[in-house]
Amino acid sequence: MYQKRVTHILKDISQQLDQLLKTDHQPGLLGGHTGCALFYAYYYQLTGKEKYLEKVHELVLNSMDAMSSGELLPSHCNGIAGMVWCIQHLMNQGFVDGDMEEIFSDVDALLGQQMIADLNNRQYDFLHEGLGIAVYFLEKESPSPWLSQVVTALQAAATHLPQGISWEDRFSRQSVPSLPDEPCYNLGIAHGMPAITTILSRIKAKGIDTGHLVEKSLDWMLSVSNPAGSSSIYPTLVNKEGVALTARHSRMGWCYGDLPVAMTLLNGGYADKAYEILAHSIQNRNVQNGMVHDTCICHGSAGIAHIFNRAYLHTKDSLLRQGAEKWLQHTIELYESPAGLGFYADGKYEIKEGILEGIAGVGLALIAAVDKDTDPAWDRCILLS
Repeated sequence: MYQKRVTHILKDISQQLDQLLKTDHQPGLLGGHTGCALFYAYYYQLTGKEKYLEKVHELVLNSMDAMSSGELLPSHCNGIAGMVWCIQHLMNQGFVDGDMEEIFSDVDALLGQQMIADLNNRQYDFLHEGLGIAVYFLEKESPSPWLSQVVTALQAAATHLPQGISWEDRFSRQSVPSLPDEPCYNLGIAHGMPAITTILSRIKAKGIDTGHLVEKSLDWMLSVSNPAGSSSIYPTLVNKEGVALTARHSRMGWCYGDLPVAMTLLNGGYADKAYEILAHSIQNRNVQNGMVHDTCICHGSAGIAHIFNRAYLHTKDSLLRQGAEKWLQHTIELYESPAGLGFYADGKYEIKEGILEGIAGVGLALIAAVDKDTDPAWDRCILLS
């Protein structure tokens, strides 16, 4: 019913990206032109048009040139780790030929050392600090020895609480100076516990011993939900007692709120509890109480649609499919409104190219919605699978 409209939007996204990339100089995975290679790769798989595969190769070469400049941060979001993750992923999926071990052996050592140094310094923000680097090592087909060191570092840094274990969020304290002067724990995937636990779950799935870190961190997450009757099941930040440090109500999106917690539980083996949270979101959340202003992956309608779609692929439950279709329809409506595919900030809409805030991410979610034959494995870079 929506195939024709989505096909039109995808064509428009590809044309807009072509124009944006003529002047773009940001090479990152989640916010720059490297991530656009993922869109073109999966769009090529959908359409079979060689010109999109050629665009993938062009962007990979541009990314390698940018890395050779020596001026990039090591981070996952907009640095070297995310860029080499993308190239590794494209090779794994057969879009690009090459041997990463030969090409990036020196990069592996530098990233591994930086990752462990950050984690030992308790800098485990997923987007901007050491934890995100682990996602690159997880993309390798053989278990990397660096991943065992990730487990060791996180074990040493864990806070043991009566309800389980957690990791203190120091990143948010720097960006939200009004927080009370006490340890805080973050329930968002962008900077907090869902990212740590998901990465540990994926390390465990590689056959690496994680002790009880996954189970105890999931137990902690289950224990810090809002009181019954709240519109959102989880707040954004809590203290050691599990009491919300900011408003109990959280937005609806990939970055914060109920959905990333639900996906963490789903990928960690707690399917029944994950389903309860997802079902609550479908039945009780909407554009207004979810604070959904645009289409972006980070906190917009396409990201929400993709989360429900990914959960549906995992469970085959019809309610989750309905949730995905509802938010896909809202994405189409926004596209056809004055907002278009713009990212909403400071009272205005701006077209961006990246995965988290831009049209490449919206395009990837739309491709996943209509291409029933292809696993949207690209979403490993945002910890949804």
